[in-house]
Amino acid sequence: MYLAIGLITLFLTGFMLVYYAYLFRNTDHDVSFFISVGIIIMVMNLFTNAATVTTEVVDGAEVTSYGAQVLSVLYLIIDAVFIAVGWAVDVEGSKNFYTSIGPWCKATFTDVATVGWKVLSFVIAPAGVVLFFVHYKSNPVLAKTCGKAGGWGLLLWVIILWTILGII
Repeated sequence: MYLAIGLITLFLTGFMLVYYAYLFRNTDHDVSFFISVGIIIMVMNLFTNAATVTTEVVDGAEVTSYGAQVLSVLYLIIDAVFIAVGWAVDVEGSKNFYTSIGPWCKATFTDVATVGWKVLSFVIAPAGVVLFFVHYKSNPVLAKTCGKAGGWGLLLWVIILWTILGII
C-alpha cells in the first residue's frame, strides 16, 4: 500500500514542480520556495520508496517498523497542500496553467515535422544529446528540440531506474 502511495506521490510531486515552474516563468510571484521543497520531496520520496519494512524481535515480540513508508503519506499531503496554495498565490496564473495543458499537448504531438525526433530523443536520451550536437549549426531549432527532449528523457530514466531499484 505504501509503495503505491509513494509512486502516486512521485507523480504528483513532478506535476507540482511543473505547475510551480509555470507560475515562476509566467507570473511575477516568487515561488522558488515551493520549487525547492518540491525537489527535496522528490529526492526524499525516492529514498523512502527504497526503504524497507524492518521487523525486529524485542522482548520476545515481533515489532515491525513502517517509519519510512509513513513518510510517503506525509509527502502526499504536502503535495496536495502545495497545489492548493498555488491557487492562493495566483488564481489567474493557475487558470492559465490548467488551460494551457491541452494546447501544449496538441502542439507537441501534432507537429509532424519534429514529433519523431522528439520521441526518439526522449526515449533514447543519449541519442537526443548526440542529435543536439549533430544539428547544432545546420538546424538550431531541431537541435534545441532534440536536446530538450533528451534532457527530459535522461531525467525520466534516472527517476525510473531509481524507483525500480528502490522497489527491488
